[in-house]
Amino acid sequence: CKPLPVTIDLNQPGRLRVGHCLTLFSVSHATFYRGLGKKYPLRDGEDGRPYWNTATIQAFLTASR
Repeated sequence: CKPLPVTIDLNQPGRLRVGHCLTLFSVSHATFYRGLGKKYPLRDGEDGRPYWNTATIQAFLTASR
C-alpha cells in the first residue's frame, strides 16, 4: 500500500483507508501495521479492505497533540 492524498474533511463522516492513514501519520506501511492497537488506532471495520472512520482518526490526532 502507498500513501494516498486525504481529500475528505476529517470533521465530516467518512471512511479512510490504509493509504490515507499512512499520509496522516507520515509513516510507512510496515511501521503503521506494527503499531496498530499500540501507537495507532485499530480499524473500525472491513468491507474487503480495512477502514477507519474519520471520527476515529480525528479523535486520535486530537488526543496525540
